[in-house]
Amino acid sequence: MDTKVKGAWIIHHTNKLNSVAINSTDYEQLNFAGKSGMLLNGIAASEQTTLSKNRVKSLASAAGISTKLELPVIINELKRQRLIDESSTEITVLGLSTGETLSHTARIYEEAHPTLTEQASIEIAESVSECPLSEKIITEQISDTLKIKSSDTKDIIRQFSDIGFVDSESVGDDKIFFNGNLFRKDNIRKINSIISSLSSAEERKIRELLTTLDSKGCISMEEALAITSQEILDKMVSIAFIDINTIGNEIGTYMFVTRPSAFKKFSNPIVDDAFDLAKAFLTSLTFGMTKSSYYRGRIKMIEALMNKLIQGYWVGPATAIGQDYKILELKGVIQVRQEEKGMFSMRLLKKDIGELAYKVISEGEASTSSMAQFPSVSATKYIGPEPNRTVKRKKQSEPLKKGIANLLNDLRTGGIK
Repeated sequence: MDTKVKGAWIIHHTNKLNSVAINSTDYEQLNFAGKSGMLLNGIAASEQTTLSKNRVKSLASAAGISTKLELPVIINELKRQRLIDESSTEITVLGLSTGETLSHTARIYEEAHPTLTEQASIEIAESVSECPLSEKIITEQISDTLKIKSSDTKDIIRQFSDIGFVDSESVGDDKIFFNGNLFRKDNIRKINSIISSLSSAEERKIRELLTTLDSKGCISMEEALAITSQEILDKMVSIAFIDINTIGNEIGTYMFVTRPSAFKKFSNPIVDDAFDLAKAFLTSLTFGMTKSSYYRGRIKMIEALMNKLIQGYWVGPATAIGQDYKILELKGVIQVRQEEKGMFSMRLLKKDIGELAYKVISEGEASTSSMAQFPSVSATKYIGPEPNRTVKRKKQSEPLKKGIANLLNDLRTGGIK
C-alpha cells in the first residue's frame, strides 16, 4: 500500500477512535501515529515555519490532543523524526505538503511496531473502500493476515464495525462491509452500478445533481434538495455517494453538498483531503458566496486575490479577516495577524490546500462572476463528510436501511471493482 494512502487510513482510524467511548489499548500504536500526524499537519506549512509554543498548544487542542498528557510525547517523536526543532519558547517545522505529512504519519506508525490487529484494520479498510465485501470474504482476509482461525475473527470484525473502521449492512443472512471512501476515486462503473439500481425518477434527479456538482464544485443543501429530495440524499449520503459538509457560526448552521471525488482531477482525493482541509476551504468559500450579507463587505477580483494568497503574500488589512476565517485558522491552513485600528491580515500556510479548493471552484461555472462576493461571514464550526455520514446512518429508518443494503449488494454482486 502506498505510504500516503496508509497515512490517510491512520488518520481516518484515529478520528474514529477519538469519537467512540471504548478502551483503545488494542490500537495504541495506530492512535499515537495518527495524533502525531494530526499535530504535524496542524503546525506544518508549505514552507519552513517557526511557531510559538502557545500557538502549538492551541493547534494541538483544536486537533483533540491533550496538551499535558499527549503533546510532550508527540513533540519528542516529531523531534526524533527530525521534522521539528524545539527551543525554550518556539518550535520550527519543516515545510511539508499534506501528502508528505501522511507519509511521515505512516512511518511513525511502522516504527511503532503495530499489532496484527492494527495492521488488519488498515488492510480491511482499504479493501472495502474499493468494493463492498461480504462477511465471509472479510473473515478469510483477516484470518490470512492474522494467521488465526476464522472462527476467532468474529470479535475482531465486530470491533472494527463498533469503532467505525468499517460499516455494515445486512442482506438476508449475510452482511456487507464498506466505508465512506467507496466513491472518492470516482470509478465510473461503481457510479453506474448505483445509479442503475435507482428508479427512473431517482436516476434523473441524481444525474442532474451530479452535473450541478461537477460544474460548481459545492452547493448549498437547499439547492441540492431543490434538485432531488431528502430521502434520496439520505440514501446517497449513507453509502458515501454524496458528501455533506456542515459549517456554522453563532447565528446558525448551514449544510453544503460536494462529491466525494471533488478533487479527483487534481490529486488522489483519499490522500489530499485526508484531513478535510480542502473540503473545509471549499465549503468556506461557498458559505461566503451564498450566506454572506450584501452589506458586510466584499472582496472583488477573486482570481487575483487567491493567486496572491497561493503565492504566499499577506492579504489585508481588513476588519472582517479577524472573524471570517476562524475554522481555517484553527486547522493551520491560514495565519491571521492583527494590524492597527482593529484590522487584520492573513496569509495562506498550506499552498496545496488552497490550490485544490480554488481549482474545484474556478474550473466550474462558479468562477469569476459568481465569486465576486468573497467569504464575509464569521464561520466558527466545520463538520466534515465522514461525521455527517455517521450521523445519517444512525438515524436511518428500517425501510431506508433495507434500500441502502440493496444498493450495496448490487454494487458488490455486479462485479464492480
